[in-house]
Amino acid sequence: MRVKNHFVLIFFISLMIPVFFLYGGLSQELSQSQEKKEKEPLSKWSKQWLEEVVPYIITDVEKTFFINLPTEEERGKFMENFWKKRDPDPKTPENEFKLEYYRRIALANKFFGASGIRGWRTDRGKIFILLGPPNEIQRDMSPSQMGFSAFHGTKEVWNYWGLSNPRLPYNMEFAFVDKLGMGNYVLERSVRLGEMGSDPFDIGSMHVYFDYMEYMAEAMRNPFENLDKLRGIVTTQVTYDRIPIKYDLFYLKGSAERTHIPLAIEIPYSALTQKEIEGEYHFSLTVLIDVSNKLGQIIFEWSKDIKFKHTSADFESLKDETLRVQTSLSLEAEAYRIHLLALDNFSGKIGTLHQEFSVPGFSIEGLSMSDIILSSERIAVKQQVGSAEMKMLTEVRQTFRPGEELNVYFEIYNLKLNPETNVNNFSVEYFFFHGGKLLSQVSSPPGEQTSDKDCTIQTSFRIKNFKLGVYTLRVKVVDSNSGESAIKEIRFVVSH
Repeated sequence: MRVKNHFVLIFFISLMIPVFFLYGGLSQELSQSQEKKEKEPLSKWSKQWLEEVVPYIITDVEKTFFINLPTEEERGKFMENFWKKRDPDPKTPENEFKLEYYRRIALANKFFGASGIRGWRTDRGKIFILLGPPNEIQRDMSPSQMGFSAFHGTKEVWNYWGLSNPRLPYNMEFAFVDKLGMGNYVLERSVRLGEMGSDPFDIGSMHVYFDYMEYMAEAMRNPFENLDKLRGIVTTQVTYDRIPIKYDLFYLKGSAERTHIPLAIEIPYSALTQKEIEGEYHFSLTVLIDVSNKLGQIIFEWSKDIKFKHTSADFESLKDETLRVQTSLSLEAEAYRIHLLALDNFSGKIGTLHQEFSVPGFSIEGLSMSDIILSSERIAVKQQVGSAEMKMLTEVRQTFRPGEELNVYFEIYNLKLNPETNVNNFSVEYFFFHGGKLLSQVSSPPGEQTSDKDCTIQTSFRIKNFKLGVYTLRVKVVDSNSGESAIKEIRFVVSH
């Protein structure tokens, strides 16, 4: 009886197996068909994020997972988690990894774009984004012919050492060559350096530098990435303070109802990394300046590579000194935001500063003055007033040593002319304050009367008997023809 029952059960199961596979396969087929039907195609934003924002740092697992997500909503959640899982410190409001990654893209676009190719797409851009600025760059600027056919173009060799990721070689070298002379440097070789020599290194393995997590989870919200950050404005969203930066803006009357603005930047030498070569100390610095209007549009952009060297004797005296960089711009009277970035090319350290400022106008009828500019030398002026081509010396500063010359420069606008003689008539007084107390008052001797309504004034003082400390210089101008007066002040420091 038991045998019969087992036999019947086996027979029954044998009948059900084809049915199970028939309906199970059909059910799976219907499920796949339904999933395929309901799956939304990748939107323009999703494709752009995948192909232009994260192609160097997304893993194969993440990429496959992202592409196979059925809806744009889930892809948006994936994007948020992509950055969230890479945030080194979730307790802070900023995602330092994300900000650093966008900053590198912006700098790559700034420095490495060539021949219509965005900087982040170039070989140098890719290495820069993955590893940051190199510890050392060697440039061979002398193209040469090798043999009858091979052409050796301008070459750059980037050296890295001591990167924090233990999975990367301690020393790496990348050689780039501008084969066509168009500014697009192509990676020629990548090697790891060691005590036993060098061997080829696969740059494809460098994505591990960014691989903190390989799998994404669901998120609470679905914000899509603002891809405008790739246009270079991203640098304005990042704040670093590893290199301290100070700056001064001076407002002078420009042309065509614009204000001429000399800009002086100060960076301590002590914050920069020096490289000693045969007894000389070399420095390499890049300074970037962006000015944006109220709409966030960049209306002024300036950059400069600064390379200089000092002897070992001079180097000791520089430790307490500051590097001064100067440029000028011309803007309409309005509110703006300035963005400063200093990049130490030897160490990769960054300093940024972002502040708002308002530009005054000089189109009023009454007596007015420009800002006061101080220098240890006489200010060189290409044209006196009303010209955006004014040339300022780089010695514009506000710190002086005892015994130095204090050169004072400013401009006077809208002087009244005597209706009978058609000449101006004005006087200038200088007041020096220390600790809120008046130390001295100096009246400038009368100058030559001219028919100019705008005048340039330069006066020199020798800093004698000035104790160390902070001082205020007040300049007062009196227009004798109109009875009007104008006052401006500036602070300066006397230090060793």
